[in-house]
Amino acid sequence: MNTRTVLLWHNNGETQFTFAVNPADITVSRPNVNRVADLALGGQINLWGGRGLREVRLDTFLPREGSPFFSGRSPDAILSLLKTWQDSGDPIRLIISGTDINDAFLIEDVSQSFREGDGDVWLSLQLREYKFQNVSQPQAAQTAQTAQREDERITPKTYTVVKGDTLWDIAARFYGSGTKWGVIAEKNGVTNPRLLQIGTVLYL
Repeated sequence: MNTRTVLLWHNNGETQFTFAVNPADITVSRPNVNRVADLALGGQINLWGGRGLREVRLDTFLPREGSPFFSGRSPDAILSLLKTWQDSGDPIRLIISGTDINDAFLIEDVSQSFREGDGDVWLSLQLREYKFQNVSQPQAAQTAQTAQREDERITPKTYTVVKGDTLWDIAARFYGSGTKWGVIAEKNGVTNPRLLQIGTVLYL
C-alpha cells in the first residue's frame, strides 16, 4: 500500500501519472555550488557559491499486467511516456506528498532493467531541478506573455483521482491547505466527498 503520492505531470496536466508501486527509497540531493581555490602560499580555501540544483532519484518497478499491483498502464506505456517527456526538453512537475518536493524538474535519465523470469520492469529515474530564466528589465515587457505561459504550463487544470486520495489531501497538494477541499467539491459537483471514485477527473 502506498503511504505517499508521487505525481508527475507534463504540459499543464495533459499527461500525468502516479506510480502504482512507490519507490522504497527516494533520494533528494541538495548541493551547493562551492569552489575550491588554491592559495598563493600553499593550501586551499573553499568559496561558497550558493545553492545548486536539487536532484531526485527514484527506484521502483513497473508491474506487468496480471500483477496484483497492476494499475491499468503497462510498463511499456509508462516508459514511452517518460522517454517522450525526456526528449521534449520541457520541464515536468514532480510532487511527492509529505516532502517539500513540488517543483519543476527535467528528466536527466530513464534507466530500465529486466530480470529473468519476471515480467515486471525495474525503473531508475533521475531528475534535476529546473529554474526558469530571469530576464532583464528591457526584455521583460517583450517576454512577459511567454513567461506567463511557462508558469501556466506547470500548473494543473485537472487531476485524476488515484487510490487513497481524499479531497482534503488534493486541496492541500494543489491549493496549499486541506481546508479548501470545498472549493474542489463545488467546482466538480461532489456531494459526498467520502465517495471519490478512482479515475475521476477533477477540475482544479
